[in-house]
Amino acid sequence: MRKDELLHLHQLLTAVRVEYERRGDVPADAFSAYDELSVSPVAAYAPKGDHKRAVRTLASTLAACSGGRSDSTDSEHPQSAAF
Repeated sequence: MRKDELLHLHQLLTAVRVEYERRGDVPADAFSAYDELSVSPVAAYAPKGDHKRAVRTLASTLAACSGGRSDSTDSEHPQSAAF
């Protein structure tokens, strides 16, 4: 994956994180491992490896937080289930 693609993915995952936190879907310390990396999704000059670690950490945390979750919005918005 090219660095610009990785940065974009990092930004998208950060947006998902913000939404999870806004909804209260995650514990307060859920993203502490990611936060300790201190790599911003807009840090274009940070090494690619730092962004890879951040994306992996963020993605695995998001997956763990969403796994096994029963989301009532799927029944409210059936068209979203196709995505």
